[in-house]
Amino acid sequence: MKKMSGAEVPIRNEKQVSGEKSAALVLVGDSGLAADMGLRGKDLGLEGIRIKTDGHRLAILGCDARPDGFGLRGTLYAASTFLEKHLGVRWLWPGELGEVVPQRKTIEVGAIDESFTPPLRQRHIRNVGYNERVQGGLDKLGFTKEAFLAKQSEAENWFRHQRIGASMKLNYGHAYGKMWERFGQDHPEWFALQPRGSRDQTKGGDRARLCKSNPALIAQIAADVCEKMAASPMLESVSISPNDGGRMTFCFCPTCKAYDAPEAEKVKLRGWAVDGAEGDWPSLTERHLTFYDRIAQIVGKKYPDRFLGAYAYSVYRTAPVRTAVEPNIIIGFVGFGYLNDEARQKSREMWDGWRKAAKYLFLRPNLLGTGEGMPVVYARKLAEDVRHCAATGMIVTDFDCCYQHWATTGLQYYVLAKVLWDPKTDVDAVMDDYCRSGFGNAAEPVKRYFAALEKLTNDVAATNEYEGRKSNPDFFVKHYTDEFLSRCQGFLDDGKRLATDDSMALKRLAFLGIAIKFARLNRNAVVARAALRSGETKDPKPSAEAAAARDAFYKEIGLTWAINSPYLKFYGF
Repeated sequence: MKKMSGAEVPIRNEKQVSGEKSAALVLVGDSGLAADMGLRGKDLGLEGIRIKTDGHRLAILGCDARPDGFGLRGTLYAASTFLEKHLGVRWLWPGELGEVVPQRKTIEVGAIDESFTPPLRQRHIRNVGYNERVQGGLDKLGFTKEAFLAKQSEAENWFRHQRIGASMKLNYGHAYGKMWERFGQDHPEWFALQPRGSRDQTKGGDRARLCKSNPALIAQIAADVCEKMAASPMLESVSISPNDGGRMTFCFCPTCKAYDAPEAEKVKLRGWAVDGAEGDWPSLTERHLTFYDRIAQIVGKKYPDRFLGAYAYSVYRTAPVRTAVEPNIIIGFVGFGYLNDEARQKSREMWDGWRKAAKYLFLRPNLLGTGEGMPVVYARKLAEDVRHCAATGMIVTDFDCCYQHWATTGLQYYVLAKVLWDPKTDVDAVMDDYCRSGFGNAAEPVKRYFAALEKLTNDVAATNEYEGRKSNPDFFVKHYTDEFLSRCQGFLDDGKRLATDDSMALKRLAFLGIAIKFARLNRNAVVARAALRSGETKDPKPSAEAAAARDAFYKEIGLTWAINSPYLKFYGF
């Protein structure tokens, strides 16, 4: 309010204003004065919000705790909602440049009486911060950990203001990182049989593969789960999900193989010879689900009201064709993407198949990496899929992850946050508001800029040819022709001419312009590298020069919210 009006608004506790019956008061959180208005946070749904005026009083409060004491952020979410909906504040991206605070001498609102409870029990978008991968990129670019952390500290406020949160405490990630260390010596039979007859998982490290048909292993895991539940009464789920990736392959002992349904969709297996060569095998969903179910049956006898978190992922992502899901399992589906329409449709079909088999589902996609930092727009398709999932059993989301490419992908992050809070959100209205609030008189050219990116993204997806950054990244980036990028820059230049008196809009237009410069340099580097690797050219100089030009650009712009250059550098971009 001070940023908006310049006025110092006194902050007082309830006792200090008890005698000021005629004063204009903003009541934040539970209080006796709010209770006099008939408002109490505990009467709201979990994380629910309430905003109500009564004469000269405005109450802003929310549900800040579950009955068992688990802390929530209802009042914070109510305050953010009020600032957005009634005062026009926006948080487009982290940092001062992304914050929109309309200026006004007098702050006033009309009659308000509204409440809302978020339908999703968890609305999570992973906030990529510092990690070993980032450090690798920092080292290559000459940036420091301290500078990166200082910049990243601004991000958390954006996630709070967008109401990214949860009313459940869940665990569902990779669960068996220490299994080989704990049991490898005494129980090698608990681990996956490898192609040459060994069950040794030494090379697998913390990503050991298990023999999922072994009853003693299942009993041990069930005991471990029960121990965790006993130690954490507020923990509503414990993970039984397999480790991801690693150097070892899945178990092909006769018992595990017998669980695989011959009629299931075929998947590509790596590291195991099928009829003498790596190739197709029935989806491993049935064996994984049998494994999940047997653990769940044991745990459910002791903890019938708690969940087990389990992924549908990798070669066990397709929906089951035989096995039902125990009711105390919450299945996390890893799918969806927006540069290949056939793959997207396949994810929809898989989700719907799991919906028939499981009572509880959550969405755990890796899709926010779509485009590997290139400017893309798929916000409408993303919102469609979130709405579909919310209407068909989704109670939790965990998006991996917000890579902090705010100039190139920020519109997706923003729209996603709004749709997670309320799946019924009008996405077209949100996108229009993003342009109008952030860019003022330049809104229409910015809309045309995003529309051009959306068309390119959709055109790439319609070819169904893009397979991912590890397969054919050059196919994707070649769509960013010089003509296309010049046209995009033209839209932003049009915006600059319309926003000459708006310094913040001009800065935000320049921020978006970083995406165009990066797209050109990254395209050149990716295409040159692909030509060298494919043998199209044997001269390494063009690839080296293109990569050097991209690195020079990273160093020129420094650590910025526009693109997360250390992360891109780690991944080879």
